[in-house]
Amino acid sequence: MPRTPYDYYECLDSVKHPHRFDTEAAYQFLADHPDPLNDARLAHWQNMDNEAFWRVLRQYQGANGGFKGGLDPDYTGDVGSIHTTIEAMRIMIAHQQLSGPEITRTLEFLHNTVLPDGTWQEIPEVLSNPKCPAWYQPAQFRIYESSCLAGYALDMGAVDLWTNAVRYVRQTWMQMPYAETAHPYWAVLLLLGRSTTSSERSIALDALDNLGTFVRRHKVDAYDCSAVVEILSTLDFPEVDDLLVRILDMLGAAQDPEDGGIRTEYGENLRNTATFNALMAYAILMQRGLVDNQE
Repeated sequence: MPRTPYDYYECLDSVKHPHRFDTEAAYQFLADHPDPLNDARLAHWQNMDNEAFWRVLRQYQGANGGFKGGLDPDYTGDVGSIHTTIEAMRIMIAHQQLSGPEITRTLEFLHNTVLPDGTWQEIPEVLSNPKCPAWYQPAQFRIYESSCLAGYALDMGAVDLWTNAVRYVRQTWMQMPYAETAHPYWAVLLLLGRSTTSSERSIALDALDNLGTFVRRHKVDAYDCSAVVEILSTLDFPEVDDLLVRILDMLGAAQDPEDGGIRTEYGENLRNTATFNALMAYAILMQRGLVDNQE
């Protein structure tokens, strides 16, 4: 995986690909549909201006250190939420922003909201909001939320959060039924995919197998494809490249031939972010050698 967003950006200099993903059209869609956060991300991708990037992102950080409404269009509350913080941490990691006061506040939020078993579920202040999205409601298994937060937190130096979340996943992984979405599978790969411990790699391999089965049988929404690509591209399992090519096909199929934007079943208000995410995922796949640069 490239070390900086600029490495991603260099890969996307007017490239079209047989898998039908047209980067020029995607850039044009972003230009035609301005969005403060994604515009800031694109600018950071191009010029690595960290301060300009944070001027925008910190506006979404709540008083409790978590991230709030607007970053996730489904949630409009002013209280920093667990689920919106997952998205914020993903953005920070993608842009290699691993230190600073905003990171410190984010980790404090995680330490203040972690449950005794090392996991997270949405906090009561958010759940009591009438506009809280249905998918924020606590699930029986907290593998997705906990694996994402602890996995990203590890990259920010919070080893203690990672260790406790791993203990929970090891205890509950075999109890979880086959999931209706691919989210818990890629989240566990984020948490455990880089581990060198045999028991943890065994769970990661099982998650990878389940993710592969899901991708073959179903469709991963294009909005989520970037998260999958970002995680898989850091792993050394031999099955990864085949899975990444399938994700690439999904991205190409999700691009609207009329306006160049990415279609997502999550709603029209997420098309801008889905398109930006697709460009980043495509650049990672190019650098990995899975995309033919020929016109």
